[in-house]
Amino acid sequence: MSTPQFDWPLANDAEALLRRYITAFLSKNGFAGRLADRMRDETGTDFFEWVDHLVVSPSEKNALVEAGFVLDNEAETPDGEAVYENPRATLPRVMLRAGEKQNPSVVALRPEFVADFIAAHNLSAEIEGEPFSRYRRVVIAEENGAQLEAVERHAYRGFVPAPLDFNQLRAIIKAKELWQTRPRLFPNDTDGFGIANKILDHSLELVGRDLSCEFFFASERAYWESRNRAAQIQKRRQDQLGLGWGNHDHHTFRCSREHFVDLIQFLLKLGFQKRERYYAGAEAGWGAQISEQPVVGIVVFADVDLMPEETQIDFSTQKLPPAPRLGTVGLWVGLHGESFLEAGMHHLEA
Repeated sequence: MSTPQFDWPLANDAEALLRRYITAFLSKNGFAGRLADRMRDETGTDFFEWVDHLVVSPSEKNALVEAGFVLDNEAETPDGEAVYENPRATLPRVMLRAGEKQNPSVVALRPEFVADFIAAHNLSAEIEGEPFSRYRRVVIAEENGAQLEAVERHAYRGFVPAPLDFNQLRAIIKAKELWQTRPRLFPNDTDGFGIANKILDHSLELVGRDLSCEFFFASERAYWESRNRAAQIQKRRQDQLGLGWGNHDHHTFRCSREHFVDLIQFLLKLGFQKRERYYAGAEAGWGAQISEQPVVGIVVFADVDLMPEETQIDFSTQKLPPAPRLGTVGLWVGLHGESFLEAGMHHLEA
């Protein structure tokens, strides 16, 4: 069965609309305006990229629809508010709430952990939602009818906090430790993939697919960061503002031809959906399967050496034979090892 055609087109109208909303918001909320300046000056990041969602009045519905937004029927909201998303672009979602006088009335940022954000800015705000739970929310600053919030998500796309019982908390802690302690060095790579799948099966039993995905990639980022000086510097800059790695765009793994299908199968067990296949050209000699986990919001570029005659096959399901020569990806794997194992990710795009 072939992979459905999919691509992420430019969403210029949708982005322009959201940027107009956010620019108006920053002119009303001084804390947010100063934070946006610090993000730019101290971390080299754009305030826009940290926005989880906005709240506007229902009068904005037509503008959203014309810009390509559609109703998110699965979003759980406190009072049945409608939520709109752009299904073919990675953009903040927009909630419609009656009675709002400002557009937007709320902008919610998404740092990695809201407690870190509060501590970094010396705030005394109270967090709604329990630690480790699916959704946490805190009001940061309200000025001129414009309210800045911060939210923390754990494998959840809705907007309603929920309590955790003791057994759920214990399972979460255990699953996080399983991924944190995953062994990476083996006599052969086949054993490494086998052990990782056993850990995944255990994690799925404990917390399910989506949380397993979140915890796996948190551990991957930590391992990659431990081996990358530039990552350590950038992470420290973002941590000084309490942001963490909340701005990740995609994670990139470089894989051997022998184990590429094994990597894709592992990702599918984590709930990934295949998007487009990419070929860098005959001179580059490599391609990628791009996949997305829609609940957790993780995108993966999985890279592998490809011969020109292999670009039309589904190399994510058909195991590639040994190549007559090593290309860009194969040489990297030969020098460093599999990204999935001892080498760690090739890069994080943030």
